[in-house]
Amino acid sequence: MTHRRLSVEELRETISRVRKGEFPYKEKEQKEIDFAKYNTAQINEVADVLETIRDIVDAADQRLQKNTCPTSPKGPGRPSTPVKDVVKVLLTQSYFGISNRVAQGFLRLFREKLGITSDFSYKTIERGYDPERSKELLEEVFAITNEVGNSKENKFSVDGTGDPATMKVNYETKRAQQRSRGELGKTKERIDAFPGKKRDFQYSVFSIGVTSKIIGGFSTTDDHSLGELSLFRDVVEDTLGNCPKFDTLCGDGLYANRVVCALLEEYAIAPFLLPRSNVTFRSKGVASWKNMLYDLAENPQKWLESYHSRSISESVNSMLKRREPTKIRKKLSLRKETEEVLKFNIHNVRQICYLQYLAPHLIRTDVIGD
Repeated sequence: MTHRRLSVEELRETISRVRKGEFPYKEKEQKEIDFAKYNTAQINEVADVLETIRDIVDAADQRLQKNTCPTSPKGPGRPSTPVKDVVKVLLTQSYFGISNRVAQGFLRLFREKLGITSDFSYKTIERGYDPERSKELLEEVFAITNEVGNSKENKFSVDGTGDPATMKVNYETKRAQQRSRGELGKTKERIDAFPGKKRDFQYSVFSIGVTSKIIGGFSTTDDHSLGELSLFRDVVEDTLGNCPKFDTLCGDGLYANRVVCALLEEYAIAPFLLPRSNVTFRSKGVASWKNMLYDLAENPQKWLESYHSRSISESVNSMLKRREPTKIRKKLSLRKETEEVLKFNIHNVRQICYLQYLAPHLIRTDVIGD
């Protein structure tokens, strides 16, 4: 790719103006919302979500059954509760934000709606959070939500978030402490780990389809030694596995570095990452880094039109916080991870239900029940 010769001062001046909000950016026209359709989606939300949980979990279970070798008949004793029944209740529990005991009551209330064939107690629901019981099926459920809602999506936005395991801590406070350590530290290297030693937060990084607002890939942990950049490769690879058309990624300044660009270059993904104002054109062997900076300097209006799609991930973050403002309920690390996985799955299910009314052209109708 050839570019006209530009000075680093021109590039820095453009970035500085963008960061200060002084660049004369022409915003896109706001899309009009069909409030009649939106009202219909809200009215039908609960029923649609429960039916979609039923259909997607059944489809995921059928796929796994096809790929699993028949097992020999079990000996005497009570048969185990079908995993798909437990997962349906776990997803319903996440949707309503309720405890295990209340979820057992919801099983009684919504058994027919969810297509559940067995009866079980809150202790079975509790054990369902152990990954060896539900992880495989939840992964398949997540993959199907992407087949249904993200099959046409090629552009994603990436961001990180945190859910507290106690109401005494705040994620934004932790992030401010992390930034302060990076700015005041003697080393120029970016500090990725979060402050503190207690596992008082569940940290997650995820990618969002900028058109669908459906989560394409994610990684989650309660380990404070890992930050957003540590989880980034897993998120990219997870997104590619679920969304083969993925070819463009937007992200904030945290991701604007050559290491990230080198990773995206491996998978032929175009980066739109706003760098710091002291940046240079030196590629250091990463061609996509230099190309990104030249594109920004030569045509900032066009570049920013793509970059500002990153705000979608912040919108989805806000959606998740508003829907479930409570703390993480589980205490064990593996169960906290399952709780977060359920939250991301139920977001995708709910978003699919809304897209059926607001943007049906984005939805694949041939996936569930095929």
